[in-house]
Amino acid sequence: VIKELSGKPVKEAVDDKTLPFCWKGRKPFRSIRDVSKYFKPLALRFSSGWRSKTQFEIPIEGYLLISSKGNVCLGVLNGTEVGLQDFNIIGDISMQDKMVIYDNEKQTIGWTPANCDRLPSSDTMSI
Repeated sequence: VIKELSGKPVKEAVDDKTLPFCWKGRKPFRSIRDVSKYFKPLALRFSSGWRSKTQFEIPIEGYLLISSKGNVCLGVLNGTEVGLQDFNIIGDISMQDKMVIYDNEKQTIGWTPANCDRLPSSDTMSI
């Protein structure tokens, strides 16, 4: 994220302690739409064996939030800072519009885009 912000008119907001990483613009941000020209969707890649990799794409509204100071903050936390060793924590906003899928036979977990009004079809699942 920091590399992607290089050369853009966004600076680290060290005085904002809402989350570990926050940035400020030329003027306070009022919505995620205000920051959409500076940030891209975040892609996380998970290995599920030596053959396949699954990608979890998080739209900007799923990993960023606007602080009360008008800054934009990263909603992904370093797990080592809270005693989780090398695990990271993504916030509940990252899972909006996703249904978690459990495959007990393969002992895997995955997700699929979801419409809470109906169940997804099995061919759209990413496990």
